[in-house]
Amino acid sequence: MKLTGKWMFSALLAVFLMAGVTTGAATWAQDPQQSSADDRVIEDALNAIRNQETEKGMGMLQGLADQANSEALFHLAEMSRLGVGGKQSMTVAIMYYRLAGKLGNEKAAMKLANILYFDGEGTPTEISEALAIWQTYALQDNAEALYLLGLIYWNGENGRTPDPLRGYGLIWRAAARGYNDAIQSELTMRAQLPGDARAVGQAYGERLAQLGFTDELIGMDLLVEGWQPDEKTAAEKPDDWTAVWRLEVGFAMREDDANTMLAQIKRDHGEVIVGLFGEVVEAPNRIGRYRLLFGPVDSLHSAVNLCVSLKRGGFDCFAKPPT
Repeated sequence: MKLTGKWMFSALLAVFLMAGVTTGAATWAQDPQQSSADDRVIEDALNAIRNQETEKGMGMLQGLADQANSEALFHLAEMSRLGVGGKQSMTVAIMYYRLAGKLGNEKAAMKLANILYFDGEGTPTEISEALAIWQTYALQDNAEALYLLGLIYWNGENGRTPDPLRGYGLIWRAAARGYNDAIQSELTMRAQLPGDARAVGQAYGERLAQLGFTDELIGMDLLVEGWQPDEKTAAEKPDDWTAVWRLEVGFAMREDDANTMLAQIKRDHGEVIVGLFGEVVEAPNRIGRYRLLFGPVDSLHSAVNLCVSLKRGGFDCFAKPPT
């Protein structure tokens, strides 16, 4: 019988529990020889899918997934997210990402956290799960998790009080590990912090494994009165919009509608676009139609995060990369 939805979840979870995997942390251990053999099966399955033998490849992945193979579950999640071999389903993809993450698959756990935080409904449950995953992997020195948490603590997102020195310490640690987005962010943050405050943030970053994450704010007395985490002055208009990360809001529309939308966003969602230049420009290949741009934005994650906020405000928003 083919299992779908919650029944597939229940069956797989039962297999994992019998195998000694709890829902709180992975305790699964494989024989190295078996693991190597499973890796070959996964590669054969992916090759089959690439060669249009989708049913064969998906069956091979499902067979390993039924044995609690986290890498097979990760690839099944990817296939469900993309709609390979059947109907595209983010719900099923999230189920597979979550199961693979419980088995200790870092890629799956990080993908799950990003989906929940950036593409979810913004519920407290989703936000809490995403933050818990990022915190777990930040303590294991995952640079992306360090970077994302750094931005969240720095800005005080989702109703949290800004904790800039904790945020800076996380960004500093991610930058020290060569994470490109963090390198530029660290320079921007560094310029806004007094020297003694930077030192406290870096000390926290160095001792992250020992200090962990708490709700207690770090070193707020070292910040000058009235300090704000973001520059409030608007950015200058980019010389070339296609050369920067930017937000494209709305679809091709009449010029007066685009200007009305620009005014509405500035009035009702000014905190989202603070520091960005907003402009109505003619849509390419659509004579007489216009679109709304905001930017420049410093990175992919910042662009996606800002778009999520605008989407929650009821606006179609797309994070566009430099080309």
